[in-house]
Amino acid sequence: MDIHDLPELVLVEILCRVPCGKFIFQCKCVCKRWLTLISAPYFIDRFLRLQSHRKTPTVRTLISRNAEELFNRVSLSEVLTPMLKRLESFDHLETEPVVVGAYNDLILCCDSLFDQQNYYICNPYTTQWVALPPTPTRCYDIVRVGFICDSPYYEEDDPNGLVIQLNAKFRCKVVRILPPDRQFVFDHDEHCFNFNVEIFSFETGKWSELVVSSPRGISYDYLDAMAFSYNGVLYWSGHDYGYFLVLGLDPFNDNSSTSTSSGCSNGGDIIDHKCRFVVFAMPVADHFVVECLGVCGGFLRMCDFDTDTKTLFVWDLKRQDHDYMVKGAGELCLSKHNVYSFDQDMYPDDARVVERLSFDPNNEDIFYLYVDADVIMCNIRTRKWSKIVEKRKLNNFYFFPFVLPWWPTPVPSLPQHAHQLAHGGETSS
Repeated sequence: MDIHDLPELVLVEILCRVPCGKFIFQCKCVCKRWLTLISAPYFIDRFLRLQSHRKTPTVRTLISRNAEELFNRVSLSEVLTPMLKRLESFDHLETEPVVVGAYNDLILCCDSLFDQQNYYICNPYTTQWVALPPTPTRCYDIVRVGFICDSPYYEEDDPNGLVIQLNAKFRCKVVRILPPDRQFVFDHDEHCFNFNVEIFSFETGKWSELVVSSPRGISYDYLDAMAFSYNGVLYWSGHDYGYFLVLGLDPFNDNSSTSTSSGCSNGGDIIDHKCRFVVFAMPVADHFVVECLGVCGGFLRMCDFDTDTKTLFVWDLKRQDHDYMVKGAGELCLSKHNVYSFDQDMYPDDARVVERLSFDPNNEDIFYLYVDADVIMCNIRTRKWSKIVEKRKLNNFYFFPFVLPWWPTPVPSLPQHAHQLAHGGETSS
C-alpha cells in the first residue's frame, strides 16, 4: 500500500510523530493533501498534545545581527540567510536586512542598522514575512528597538484532557525609543524624564506615538540598543554615574484612547500614564561596566567582566515589589552572585580582543567569552572551560535568543487597511 492511500486519521498519527514543527512544515510541500491536513486545527492540536506528553525539550540558540548562529544547533543560518536575501530582492533593498530583535522563532529585521525606518517580521522556517509600514520618524542613530509577543498558544481543559491550540489573536508589538529632543534635556547633563516612543501594534496596523515618562533621569546614549523580553516586559540595560540601570516597558499596557504627542510634560503635551517606564538601579564601582546578556534560567541576567582581575561577576534580576510596574520604579537586587576567575591559559595577559558574548540559553551555568578569535565556553559552577571554536572572526557581539518551539509561531497578519499585508504565499515551496 502506498502512503497516499492511507486514511487521513492514520496519516495524521504518522505525521504527528515527526520530531519537530520545522520538519512538519517541510512535509507541507509534499502535496496539497498533506498541506491541507497539516494546516487543520485537529492536526495541530494532536501534534502539540504528543509533544507535551513526550516532554520534548525546546531548542534554543543564539543569532547575531548578521544572521549568523553562534552554535549550529538548529542550522538556522541555512534558512535565515537565504530568506533575508530573498526579502532584499523582493523589496528592492540596497543591502541585506539586519536582525534587530527576536521573540521565540520570530525575527525582527530592518533594512539597515542605522537610519532605521523599514522593519520586517519573519519566521525563517515557514519562510513567511510581513513588512511593517514605515516608521513615522526617521532616525539616523541606532534606535533602541524591542520586539515582543504574547503567547502564540492557549490551553484549555475538556473532558478528554488538555487541549493545546494556536492563539490566532496573539499580539505582537515593536517598540522604538527615540533620541530625546533638546527640550527633553535636564540640567544640561542629557538626563531625560520623558521619551518619545513609537509602538507598532498589529491590531491596528499602525504606529502610535507616545511620550513615556521615567521616574528617574536617564541618559539615552548609555542605553543599550538591544532589548530583551521577560515576563511580558521589554528591558533595556544601561549605566550612568556609578549605577547600573535596567529600563523596563510594558508595551501591552498602552491605551490608544489616550491622546499623546511628542514633547515635554511641562510644555503642555499629554503623557500616557498607562504606558510608563520602570527603572531598576544598582550601584556599582566606577570600573564596573555591567551589561545585560539576556534571559537565562528564568531570570533576566546581567554580568560584568573585570579585565584587571580577570573576574566575571553575574547578577540576576529579582523583583522585590510586585507593584513595581504600577509605581514605575523598583530595586535591582542580587538574586544570585557568581564569581568566576579566569586562568592564564584561558585568558593570557597579552590577549588583545576580549568580548563577553552570552550565556547559554539552554544552560544557566555556561557562559561564552571571545578571546583573540577563539570562542571559550566557561562553566561558572564547575569552573571548567574549553575552546569550542578556534579562529573565528565575529563581525559583531550582539546575540539574540532564538527558540525553536514545538510548532512554528505564525507570522502575524496586518488588518486589511494596513500598508501591506503579510506575504503568506512567499514560501520556499
